[in-house]
Amino acid sequence: MGQERDLLRETEIFRNLTEDQIRKILKISREVTFAEGEVVMREGEDGDTLYIILEGTVEVVKSLVRGDMDEEENRKNKVFTRLDASGHAVFGEIALLETMRRTATIKTVTKCRFYEIKKDDFLNLAETDHELGFRILLNLARIVSARLRKADEDTIKLTTALSIIIRES
Repeated sequence: MGQERDLLRETEIFRNLTEDQIRKILKISREVTFAEGEVVMREGEDGDTLYIILEGTVEVVKSLVRGDMDEEENRKNKVFTRLDASGHAVFGEIALLETMRRTATIKTVTKCRFYEIKKDDFLNLAETDHELGFRILLNLARIVSARLRKADEDTIKLTTALSIIIRES
């Protein structure tokens, strides 16, 4: 259990939590395992669960569909990144804020062991321990803000590249 506490403490979303707060997070966490090659979550499905990787590696896959072709004929998948326990990886964290469709498919590359936290369990905990809820939501806001900044930078790069291509053609 000590190793899991250390892992949670080093995970960005649970940074700056006290020992007691980490114990509370562990109480609402459920350990789950997936075999190699299994889908943990599928793009487009409703989600209400956050996952913390304890062991193993997953890949983040997004569907790429061209608008001028039949969707089934042209469905292609792009692996965007791989996540593993050594990076203290967490995925599905937006599900703690709202129930929405998953934005990517997460597929195991190796056998994996996760902690999962359900949205309702987190919200109940945050209601009873406001300081804990505040700290996690502040950390989550920082994560989302960093991703939004990166998405803006990527959009500018893509727009610039597209503008150059259009000018040259």
